[in-house]
Amino acid sequence: MQTEHTQKFQTVIEKNTFYFYNPAFQEKYESYINSLNETLLVLKNQVETQGLKKEIFENLLAEKENGLRALLALTGFANESLKRLVTVVRVSENKELSKLLLKRKWTENEDVANIKEWGDNKISNLIKNNEYFRKGIVNLFFEGSTTPFLAQTLPLFELKKISISKLNFEIPAMIDSLVRYKEKGSYSGKGDNNLEFYITEILKTVNIDFEKGDLTELFENEQVEKRTMDFINYKLAA
Repeated sequence: MQTEHTQKFQTVIEKNTFYFYNPAFQEKYESYINSLNETLLVLKNQVETQGLKKEIFENLLAEKENGLRALLALTGFANESLKRLVTVVRVSENKELSKLLLKRKWTENEDVANIKEWGDNKISNLIKNNEYFRKGIVNLFFEGSTTPFLAQTLPLFELKKISISKLNFEIPAMIDSLVRYKEKGSYSGKGDNNLEFYITEILKTVNIDFEKGDLTELFENEQVEKRTMDFINYKLAA
């Protein structure tokens, strides 16, 4: 006969939302994952039999509904990172980068001050309907790491993902992608990689007094709830 504690533990295990899943969604998403796997296996076979050619990847983007997702999975480059990089290209006046991504063929004259990041639908439509945008995206993954502007703009952790060795399905490159996938969260959360850390070090170097953390004056004088801010509130010494 189960004890009261045993019954409670069993209830926790059965009702634990950490492991909750929707079977219908799981089956549907598993089909999506399998589709990406098969797409990459076909792509790998094409690269092995035909050689590493840009046309193979251009066709991937043009003909496969999830072609871009497959390319991002292969390289480990996040979809959000790609959208932000496209925004950088649109804003930047760097001639080498603009030429590499064929910028003039898929952008109109935009007011730089009012440029907004494109959403997934905009990116998908461009990939489907604009061959120059497709070529530009492929050029990015083939040659982007050789562009000085990107080497100076992207963190090394992200720049390493734009590697032609990944497109060639080289084993060390695949292992690198796995490791970067695994460590992305830890990398983003490290204090040494936080802007607040660098601001703190700069202020210490130039001997400027500063405060950070709880804004006690705010919730004491304005009668609002206690707030802890991510930025540093610094003040010059008298």
